[in-house]
Amino acid sequence: MNSKTKRLIQLALFAALIYIGTSLHIKIPIGGGTSMVHLGTTVIFIVAVLIGKDAWLPSAIGCALMDLLDPAFALWVIPTFIIKGLTGYTAGKIAFLNGKEGTSTIQNTIGFVFGGIVSLTGYFLVNWIIFKGWQGAVASLLTSITTTAIGLIIAIPLSMAVKSAAKRFIYVTK
Repeated sequence: MNSKTKRLIQLALFAALIYIGTSLHIKIPIGGGTSMVHLGTTVIFIVAVLIGKDAWLPSAIGCALMDLLDPAFALWVIPTFIIKGLTGYTAGKIAFLNGKEGTSTIQNTIGFVFGGIVSLTGYFLVNWIIFKGWQGAVASLLTSITTTAIGLIIAIPLSMAVKSAAKRFIYVTK
């Protein structure tokens, strides 16, 4: 199997894991619509530590696929694809800066925080401008903050353990 095929399989596996993480959610009715708290962002952060800026693709696909398959979130497919793609890219790019390649807890944490800010800002703006108006966007911000906080709390310690295990047991390509 050539390296391009391995990379494609790896990205598909990460997209599936992000989909599963996003599917593990609690729906919360807000402002005439539905929001959610989920574990997808946690998985995005961990994937970012493993593959860097290329985390954009499985992040975008995994989260958008969950939206596509749940009628409560189907209208969010395109915004989610863009926002979560940028979230994965940002977290991964920062985690891999200066040759660290996801091995610095401090740098990873900074990447997760900035990735979270991208996600929070993106969803706030889309809620405000397209879906829910100013008040609905502010109300929905609480679920987005909760999801990002959960991602940070779980991913910061877990990402280093996963990165260490990946070096020993999993072929991670660039």
